Amino acid sequence: SEMRALMVVIFLIFCFPFGATAQDKGQANSDDSLRPVFEGRYAAMKSAMAARDGKAISEILAPDFIREDASGQKENADTMIQEVLALPKDPLKVSSTTILSIKVSADSATVDQRYDMKTTKAGPDGNKRDVEMIAVSTDTWIKSKDTWLLQRTVTNQMDYSANGKVLVHKVHP
Repeated sequence: SEMRALMVVIFLIFCFPFGATAQDKGQANSDDSLRPVFEGRYAAMKSAMAARDGKAISEILAPDFIREDASGQKENADTMIQEVLALPKDPLKVSSTTILSIKVSADSATVDQRYDMKTTKAGPDGNKRDVEMIAVSTDTWIKSKDTWLLQRTVTNQMDYSANGKVLVHKVHP
C-alpha cells in the first residue's frame, strides 16, 4: 500500500530508541564533536539505500536492529532491508537528514534527527502534485570496535503533505 511504502521511505533517512533514561540524562552531553561522524553514517545509509545495496545497508545496522515507525509497528533489519530493496527508484526525490542533537554515553549515542523528503507524484486524479514527507526520529547508535552501528530508530512524528496540504500526521503512541 502507499502508506506502507511511505513508512519505509520515512526510514530512508534513516530515517530511531527511546530518549536517554532519567539516570543517563545527567551524564550525557550534547556531543557536537561527533556530528561529522554521524553525518557520515547517515550519508552512507542514504547512499546504500539509494543504490538498493542490501549488504551495504546491513553493515550500518547492529545485529539486533529494530525500526519502529510512527504507528508503533516494529520490524527487524532483514524485513526493513527487503522493503527498501523493493521500493521503486524515484529520480525526482530529494532528501536530507538533519541532526538535531547528539547525546553520547560510553559506547552508545542517542541522535535526534529530522528527515525531509520532497518529490513529485501523480495524485488520484492523475495530476502531478508536489509531495513532502517530514519525519522526526530518535536513533540509538552503539559503538562496535571503532564503528558506530544503528541499533534502533523510532519515528516520533511523521507528516506527509501534497501541494502544501497535510494529508497524514502521525505521532508515535
